[in-house]
Amino acid sequence: MQLNEILEENSIKSISKKTNISEENLEALFDGEFDALKKVKALGFISIIEREYNADLSGLKKQASEYYISHQEYNGVVLDAPVVERRKGKSKLFIFTVLVLLGAASWYFITQFDQEKLRGLLPFNEEKITNSIKDEVDNNPELSIEHAISEVTEENKAENQNIVVEKLPLVVETNDTEN
Repeated sequence: MQLNEILEENSIKSISKKTNISEENLEALFDGEFDALKKVKALGFISIIEREYNADLSGLKKQASEYYISHQEYNGVVLDAPVVERRKGKSKLFIFTVLVLLGAASWYFITQFDQEKLRGLLPFNEEKITNSIKDEVDNNPELSIEHAISEVTEENKAENQNIVVEKLPLVVETNDTEN
């Protein structure tokens, strides 16, 4: 089946409904006005019509291909500068690194450089802490071991004198149930 036979049997409107190709595009294709259509669309429309009507439109395809070869236009895109994509991961890594370095520098300053000024505020020197505790214990006689032992022995003596033992009767309950 050729293009002329398809047009004799069907109207452009019925072809448009069956193929879902607009009537304007079909008229341009059937009239040979390939300048109104792009190459891809024209060849695609021809293939759709071939498929829907079991027709051989190789002559029309050849005519369209020759037209587009002779009227080739260069529509390429030219860029002046390459497109550079920004990566957001590097900025987060940079901020994290800066924060870690600031933290490390602060810790070094507190523990090493200004230790003499902060000695009274922070427990850097364990000897100073243990010496201050020993002085408090040695100066307070109530915290001495001798004082604590003497108090315990005096309390035990007082308790031993007041101990009274009462004998209570022993009550035993048994639960004897026979089945």
